[in-house]
Amino acid sequence: MNMQKSKLLNSLVAVVLLSGASITASQAADQSDKMATPVGLSATAAVSDDSIAASAKAALSSDAQSATLPINVAVKKGVVVLTGSIPSAEAGDHAVQLIASVAGVKEVKNDLKVKAAG
Repeated sequence: MNMQKSKLLNSLVAVVLLSGASITASQAADQSDKMATPVGLSATAAVSDDSIAASAKAALSSDAQSATLPINVAVKKGVVVLTGSIPSAEAGDHAVQLIASVAGVKEVKNDLKVKAAG
């Protein structure tokens, strides 16, 4: 009987310790989330226009289809405006899709002009 009480006590202690570790890990994760984003700001709002512009330009320059196109990027309050001359509407649509996937972009305005062939 004494052996059974000892096993039961050991099991009980293990459960209590694991429960405490689980709660502590959960609290640490919650605290980490709170520290990552300032109070009152969403993750999107925390991204600066300069950061968005740099990421957008990097996305265009690293894309084989868009890298050589003369596309200008301007950002204001998370809204990206694309300007420049492009060879086709499809190239413009592709650039818009690339920019829309950049972190912090709220909207993409396509002011790209398709240049006439010739």
